[in-house]
Amino acid sequence: MSQITHELVLEVLEGCAPSALAEARRLGPAAILTPTELTLRTADLDGVRALRRVVAASTSLTAPVRRPRELLETSLQQRLASLLEDVARQRPRQVFHGLRLEAAGAGSTDMRRLAEALADAAGLPVDDADGDLVARVRRTPSGEAGWQVLLRTTPRPLATRAWRTVNYPGAVNGTIAATVLDLLDVRAEDSLLDMTCGSGTFLIEQLHETAPARAVGVDLEPAAIAAASAHQRAARRRGRIEWITGDVREAPIEGGFTRILTNPPWGTLHGEHESNEQLLADLLDRAAGLAAPGARLGVLTHEIRRMHAVLERPGTAWALRDEHRFFQKGHHPRLFLLAAR
Repeated sequence: MSQITHELVLEVLEGCAPSALAEARRLGPAAILTPTELTLRTADLDGVRALRRVVAASTSLTAPVRRPRELLETSLQQRLASLLEDVARQRPRQVFHGLRLEAAGAGSTDMRRLAEALADAAGLPVDDADGDLVARVRRTPSGEAGWQVLLRTTPRPLATRAWRTVNYPGAVNGTIAATVLDLLDVRAEDSLLDMTCGSGTFLIEQLHETAPARAVGVDLEPAAIAAASAHQRAARRRGRIEWITGDVREAPIEGGFTRILTNPPWGTLHGEHESNEQLLADLLDRAAGLAAPGARLGVLTHEIRRMHAVLERPGTAWALRDEHRFFQKGHHPRLFLLAAR
């Protein structure tokens, strides 16, 4: 492991920053810069790859220069070459195939020269289309005079889960799933039920933290359960998960769950907006029947208005404790954190 302290920039999805901050601080001093960006000082680049609430990590160089062409100055190029050497020194080794420069005016002469200089230092070709060593050049985000070069430390974003061997549509983003589990506060003594497990993201993410005493995933689609089983095998994490194919509203399931979650259809890839309000009501009723005293329920949904309408129905078994907003690719899902009355 390098003993050089790196100034890292961590990209996160909006809504994940507080959870990502707590995780990053295990490696060194960290701070939230914006709702989608954190800073981290650490010598442990190997440890950075284990961050599960971060979309991507980049080591950075900030220079008090007035224009990008000054980044080609010899001393700055030597410092960038040193950063590239540290990226290449990670264990296990990260294999890159080409360098891609992302910057305003990336096609300008100065930016092309900078891309070529970085690629030469890394021993890679410039590949504007598919380069996986991503170098970003931007003005310093602090507003002070200067420019910043960011070098992504991994060929694929950290949010990409290697265990996702099946391309199952509609799977929740891994960093959001990890944040939801943090907010639900799942512990080793808990019994955890995912009522609409899809390809298994929530339960497999939980195994990367603490295996709960009992974990059950239910989905109506056999293809989803097959994908979830394949993903669990590929993840190679300790902990048993019981996968059940069936409609969670009717399937015979032994109750007593202390933590329950569901990510029901949003009416985009799966489900219909018109029927989702009744589905949400049915899921909350079923969760109440399967819950242990004092249980917590997390509902991640894009159907905000319909979810509020369900919670306002007389006799609901759940009390709203908090709402947590996320933002991802044009969607604004919200996590409703509920407690059994």
